[in-house]
Amino acid sequence: MRGADEASGSLFSYVDLKERVPERHPLRLIRRIVNEALASLDAKFDVLYTDFGRPSIAPERLIRASLLQILFSIRSERQLMEQMNYNLLFRWVVGLGIDDRVCLALGADKGYDSAEIIAALRHMVVTPNVAQKARHSAIEGRTTQHPGYALTQRHRMKIEEPFGWAKTVGGMAQTLHRRLDRVRATFTMNMAACNLARLPKLLAA
Repeated sequence: MRGADEASGSLFSYVDLKERVPERHPLRLIRRIVNEALASLDAKFDVLYTDFGRPSIAPERLIRASLLQILFSIRSERQLMEQMNYNLLFRWVVGLGIDDRVCLALGADKGYDSAEIIAALRHMVVTPNVAQKARHSAIEGRTTQHPGYALTQRHRMKIEEPFGWAKTVGGMAQTLHRRLDRVRATFTMNMAACNLARLPKLLAA
C-alpha cells in the first residue's frame, strides 16, 4: 500500500521548516522542480502499489532522500538517516514534519542478509528490503509479504551523473554495485542530480 507524501505537523510545534530555509537557497528551486516531476508520476506510482496492506514509505520521499544523498555526498543510508534526524533543511526537502519519525527502506544484496545486520536495521527503524539468501535467511515474512519488497528487489539501484561529477560528488569512483543494469540505473540518477544541481544557475542566467 502506497504511503502518503504528507508531513504531519505537531500541535505544539512552532517551527515552520520552510521558513527556516533561506529564500535564495538553491534547494528551494530544486525541490520545486523535483516535486513537479514527481506529481507527473503520481498515476504511475499508484499502479505499482496495492490498495490494501500496511502503508509504505511514500515513494516521493524516498526519491527526494536519494537525491539529497547524492547532492551532499552522503556515503550511506545510515548517515543519511542521522542527518535527517537533526538537519531541518533535509527534513523540509524530503517532506518530513519537525516531529515526524525518520524511517527509510534499505535495499541491498544478499551480503546484508544476516541476523545481526537485520536486527540493527530494525533498531534504526529501517525496513530491511534486502535480497534473501537461498538458505538460512534472516529476512522474515513480515518483510517479504509486502508488494514494496518485491518492487525494491527489482529496482534496488543507486543514483549517479556525469563521469567527473559522479566520481567526486556522487561517490562513483569505485562502484558498490555489480550487474550492468544496476550500474546503469545509478549513472542515470546521478545525471539527474547533476542537472538539478546546475539548474538554479542556468535558470538564473
